[in-house]
Amino acid sequence: MLLRIQRQGLDFKPRILIVTRLIPDAKGTTCNQRLERVTGTDHTHILRIPFRSDKGILRKWISRFDVWPYLEKYTEDAASEIVAELQGIPDFIIGNYSDGNLVASLLAYKMGVTQCTIAHALEKTKYPDSDIYWKNFDDKYHFSCQFTADILAMNNADFIITSTYQEIAGTKNTVGQYESHTGFTLPGLYRVVHGIDVFDPKFNIVSPGADMTIYFPYLEKDNRLTALHGSIEKMLYDPKQTSDWM
Repeated sequence: MLLRIQRQGLDFKPRILIVTRLIPDAKGTTCNQRLERVTGTDHTHILRIPFRSDKGILRKWISRFDVWPYLEKYTEDAASEIVAELQGIPDFIIGNYSDGNLVASLLAYKMGVTQCTIAHALEKTKYPDSDIYWKNFDDKYHFSCQFTADILAMNNADFIITSTYQEIAGTKNTVGQYESHTGFTLPGLYRVVHGIDVFDPKFNIVSPGADMTIYFPYLEKDNRLTALHGSIEKMLYDPKQTSDWM
């Protein structure tokens, strides 16, 4: 990446922050560390910020379906932490998944910077009729929050990255993930009549690739992380359960 930057005639060192949640009661992981350098990099760090509410810091892991009440406060905390770490505002922000894209939208709007959205998998097409019957599942899955966050993020984004054209506009026999947000109804809540234009030039298709240093043929045994085999086998097969893996 540094070489590509230099070839463009630019003279600076990038700083990349991967912003995620800090979990104080993390066991067996580094999720309770505020700042952690990404292995194999010099300019990329994970910046972790805890969820907070009126009751204080949320110390334990929670399901991704239950994060919505914390995101507005999390965005405020993230904005302060990012500016402090970078000593300024970022050049642009990339959001991932529904919750991350909502936070990215709020941050980009607050800071006035370019926003990229990467949905990965929009839940609306994964759960058939989840819009019509949203009330039946909202206590568990909070589809009303998720679909609203998706609509806001994809429309607020300056550009959107997808893996395939089918993800955007589907095929002859299937509806695309983004296409399903063109128009839909959450009965008793709201109706979307023009949610997204799947022919908008903001959509970009970047086919996925693989890092061959991480994904390699099973025959290349020397590349395996054999030092982890013992702890993995203990976690999976040890008849005595401990709190280390809970």
